[in-house]
Amino acid sequence: MLKKNSILKEQIRDYIGKFYREERRSPSFQEIGNYFNINKTTAYRYIVEMNEEGMVKYDGKSIKTSITSLCSSPAKTNAPVCGSIGCGDPTSEEENILEYVNLPESIFGTGELYILRAYGDSMVDSGIEPGVLVVVDKNAQPQKNDIVVVLDGDNQNTLKQYKGKKNGKYIFAYMNEEKYPGETIELDSFVCQGVAKHMIKSF
Repeated sequence: MLKKNSILKEQIRDYIGKFYREERRSPSFQEIGNYFNINKTTAYRYIVEMNEEGMVKYDGKSIKTSITSLCSSPAKTNAPVCGSIGCGDPTSEEENILEYVNLPESIFGTGELYILRAYGDSMVDSGIEPGVLVVVDKNAQPQKNDIVVVLDGDNQNTLKQYKGKKNGKYIFAYMNEEKYPGETIELDSFVCQGVAKHMIKSF
């Protein structure tokens, strides 16, 4: 049996990689055939031969190339965007889900995540400026120096750095030494509504 066209094999391999990067799945034989103006049976035979030669890996379901193996997992976490969070004195906020967005797990990890838009200037030394989107892990337990969403006893919330407990008080620090040097909030009790894990911002 005559070997298939070697140039076309390379083009098919490159097409599979490009298709996977854009669609996060392998193209079907019909899609390969349509792209190269060949029928799907011919496309199948090319893939089988390319698999035997090591140009691709075909397991009967998906087609892998050296490019697809470099692509991150398509797994995603669906996270709600829940309005705003103040970076200043505690303020009353009502949770308001604006939309749901998909966050790639390879970057943001897993867990019960949600997103808040920051306003105020008390956290700018941490990079959290007005308008920045803060990705929060709702179930994470706060550790010293974590940035947390704090709900106090008056059902008011704010975003601050947790400094631990001192003299029976929970201490939360501002992170803007130029404007609020050494300023903290001290609470008898609080509810942690999550720990900030990532920021999404424009440069």
